[in-house]
Amino acid sequence: FSSEVSSALQISDGALLVVDAVEGLCARTHQVLREAFVHEMVPILIINKIDRLCTELALSPTEAYTRLKRLLESINAASAAMLTLADVDSTTSTTNDNSNNDNSNTKQQSSYSIRRHEDWTFDASKGNVLFGS
Repeated sequence: FSSEVSSALQISDGALLVVDAVEGLCARTHQVLREAFVHEMVPILIINKIDRLCTELALSPTEAYTRLKRLLESINAASAAMLTLADVDSTTSTTNDNSNNDNSNTKQQSSYSIRRHEDWTFDASKGNVLFGS
């Protein structure tokens, strides 16, 4: 599966990350997030099968909203953890490469890191989250 995702990302202009509203995050979701990150492609999140929250789980609208909110928070936590690890790795390699730590380079790297974290934060109000059934 990983090689198929990697191949598809190499020839694509964009990526869609589809997550089941009931099943939530799984190992493959994390794997696809990492693959998209490696290929420098910020995906659009699609939370799919929302109707299952009402039909199978019999959740009220408030309970469904709470569940979706927690799912979105867990996806954002997974992407933030991945980015933080990448930032630590990047900082370590930069520090090892440059023994005389240039302050402007550090500020530029910090600015890039903040911008990257903002890009990888999924929020419906930003237009990077879709809901489907």
